[in-house]
Amino acid sequence: MRVGYYVSRIALCITATVFPLLSQVPPQTLLAPAQIGALPEMNRSVETLSVNVHEVNLVLSVTNHWGKFVNSLRPSDLTVLDNGEVQTEFTFFQRQTDLPLNIAIVLDVSSSIAYRFNAERSAIKSFLKQVVKPRDAVMVFTFNQNVQAAIPVANDWEKTAHRIKDLHADGETALYDAVSEASDWLASGNNATRHVMVVISDGEENTSRRTMDEAISDALKAETAIYSVNVNLDNFSTESKQGVTILKTLSDATGGQYFHVLEDDDMNEPFRKIRRELRSQYVVAYKLPSATVRAFHRLQVLVPRSLRVRCRSGYYAR
Repeated sequence: MRVGYYVSRIALCITATVFPLLSQVPPQTLLAPAQIGALPEMNRSVETLSVNVHEVNLVLSVTNHWGKFVNSLRPSDLTVLDNGEVQTEFTFFQRQTDLPLNIAIVLDVSSSIAYRFNAERSAIKSFLKQVVKPRDAVMVFTFNQNVQAAIPVANDWEKTAHRIKDLHADGETALYDAVSEASDWLASGNNATRHVMVVISDGEENTSRRTMDEAISDALKAETAIYSVNVNLDNFSTESKQGVTILKTLSDATGGQYFHVLEDDDMNEPFRKIRRELRSQYVVAYKLPSATVRAFHRLQVLVPRSLRVRCRSGYYAR
């Protein structure tokens, strides 16, 4: 007898509260490409059972009450729940992981944020120079009502900065489309990497073909954490409040983090925090033993004391 388990390559999780929006997405739309791992055959008295099992990888950020990263946890300090089932045996554990990065920078160039463009470009350049190593991959996506450009980033930072500078900020905002397109690029890369998306925007959304549910679904299928940098100086209008909600939702659902920059002088601060987090993450892996495979696997990680874990809400299986 042979039983096959087919699941997506990388699964990430969130803390005890699982993002409810995802339950609204129809299961038939949530299928990811198959990635298969194999266990050795097990000798039985009557028959030999060969089972294909997938190894699930989790990238975790753990902080204490003061928001400082905690890098001293052991495997026994983590409890992983996959669809409510406790995973008791880890096949891999690494503190302060040095796994390569695939980074998508998603830059809003609509007319509503044209006045912040120079400060954004400078902060992005500084971030990439300090974070990216030769083995990493970076792509810059810009968008207004369309996803305008995809600029591959090499070690020539000045050239990349000039290409961004040459872009003109105008038009409406298709944020969800940009997130989906950047997710497609991340999904096409090497699975043995951490997938990171940095969205720089005011969060306005008025012309996307994709919905928020679809954008989050695409990011989850690409195993991507979204770090949102809100550059809107307005805290009070209806549009600005909606932008905050949109950007926070994208980050919370995917295990990233939300930042709000109110002054140009503070533009580098969220990038410093993202850089610090990428240097402070855990990677944990386990083999999926359950015979029940559903389209979307919800995940939780529990840790001792009052520590907080951030990672993705789940993964898609078929």
